Amino acid sequence: MVAFDFIAFDADDTLWHSERLFAEAQKQFTQMLSKYHDPEWINDRLYKTKFAYSHFGYGSKAFALSLIETAIE
Repeated sequence: MVAFDFIAFDADDTLWHSERLFAEAQKQFTQMLSKYHDPEWINDRLYKTKFAYSHFGYGSKAFALSLIETAIE
């Protein structure tokens, strides 16, 4: 077994500051659509759709497209 002296993590500090905004937007989105589907379905569908747009990276473009597509479904 190989021993490690240290492990480094490369984190995007810009996401640390904006993640709460994405979470709040998703919460409001789920509440808005909850009269059409249960929140678990909405969040599961949104997660799968965000993954499908992962080629755009993690940011507002992929997130907005995912919200739109999930709402249409």
